[in-house]
Amino acid sequence: AMKEKIKTSIINNKIGIDILVNSAGVAHGGLFQMTPISKIKEVFDINFFSQLELTQSLLRYMAKCGGGSIIFISSVLGLDAKIGECAYGTSKAALAFFSKTLALEVAPLNIRVNTIAPGLINTEMAGEMDKIFSEKMINDCAMKRMGFPIEIAQTAVFLASEKASYINGQIIRVDGGLF
Repeated sequence: AMKEKIKTSIINNKIGIDILVNSAGVAHGGLFQMTPISKIKEVFDINFFSQLELTQSLLRYMAKCGGGSIIFISSVLGLDAKIGECAYGTSKAALAFFSKTLALEVAPLNIRVNTIAPGLINTEMAGEMDKIFSEKMINDCAMKRMGFPIEIAQTAVFLASEKASYINGQIIRVDGGLF
């Protein structure tokens, strides 16, 4: 239903699309043996499949506009294995890998695809995290602080711009030096 509404809106309003930022996400922490498969599927539906569906429905329009930039928002938790990330971390890892594959497929259409992998960002989602886990992430960060949403947005603006015209298929960590 969402895909059809978007298509109808694009066609009716003759909207040209050259930038797509996929930032859907829902958090979930829990050990694999304690997490129902139905919960893992729910997290994947939001964090992975919804972004694929939107991207697939807009690719043709981006190609008609002469190309552009697709940016996925993944997470450092999709790059670095952590206990309790069987749903969230794995869904974000799948998204990061998918973006590299898509970058290869759509480069001939003049569409670049990159991924931003934020660390702990001062958002509502971070406020819902386990306090001990978030404090550990801050402590493990070289800058000893959470990031701000504007820092992720500025990275997306750069990746969408012509200043990033030769950046394709990359996963860019924006994490304040999380090691």
